Amino acid sequence: MSVQDTAAPDAPGWPSAYDPDGFDVPSYGPDPDAPPGDAVPTDPVPTDPLPTDPEAGDDADSAGSSGGGRSGRVVVLAVLGGLLALALLIVFLLPESASVRQQHLRDEYREPATEVAVGEAALLLQIPILGMDQVVTRGAEPVQLRGGPGWREGSAPPGQGNTVILGHSTLWSYPFGQIDQLVGGNRIFVRTRDDRVYVYKVTEVTKVDGSETEVMVADGPTRLTLVTSAGGPFSSERVVVTASASGPQPEVPEDARVPVSDSEDVGSFDERPASGAVLLLAGAMVAVAGAFAARDLRRRYSLGVAVVIGGPVVAIGVVLVLFNLNSFLPVTY
Repeated sequence: MSVQDTAAPDAPGWPSAYDPDGFDVPSYGPDPDAPPGDAVPTDPVPTDPLPTDPEAGDDADSAGSSGGGRSGRVVVLAVLGGLLALALLIVFLLPESASVRQQHLRDEYREPATEVAVGEAALLLQIPILGMDQVVTRGAEPVQLRGGPGWREGSAPPGQGNTVILGHSTLWSYPFGQIDQLVGGNRIFVRTRDDRVYVYKVTEVTKVDGSETEVMVADGPTRLTLVTSAGGPFSSERVVVTASASGPQPEVPEDARVPVSDSEDVGSFDERPASGAVLLLAGAMVAVAGAFAARDLRRRYSLGVAVVIGGPVVAIGVVLVLFNLNSFLPVTY
């Protein structure tokens, strides 16, 4: 290798950066050899933003839209799932729950008693023509009617006036779903826990409006009144079966006698506490919260995680709503 090959760049033999015969090196500054006053134009540094890829932008937008769409679908699916669960629970869970409760009441009824508390087994109602054999609990609020017919508080005990019994026509085990098929002369038996049996014969089957509550007046001759809903879930109409005493009636023991009100102001067909409405609204809120929680989980995790975590929350809310439907519907629907 020669000395010229290894010489420094500014050594003789190397082209100068400003040598027109040498390398063409662009300059972005003024020429130091230029005479004063001569302006040498400079090339500005590009300041335009980098071009964007319109397809990438569209993809990003579509990805965001898709994410929002998936979240919305999760909420819709959760709501539809809740409605489906509600329908299935009405068809399967309510009758099964009522059946279990009825069996507990039947076991309780077998133990003799002259006095029963609200919520306990009080009577046995038998209507042979309908194949009905139902234990009647004391009390006719929604919580008591979940297990079968209920003997209305304030009405007379059997043999002492008008004994009023309410029951569901559609929900739970719908024990009174067929009483509108009764006709005059059909026999009804009512047995007490102290082994007295009262026999009644149907005298009238009619429909009344929700304001015609005089059919539940407690005093007067010995008779039996059965009440259930007549129309849809928001109808105030009731089916009322009236049956009068048939033949000799058992004597009521002194310790079983109670004072019977002669007031015609018997209140409403629907006796229910305010707590049911609170629980129903709470259930609806829990179900909605579960649906939105599932949506948020779906954004971060898989659909399976959203269903596993959000699903039970929605289910709990649906069950609360289900068990308190009669807070707004007729208690005998």
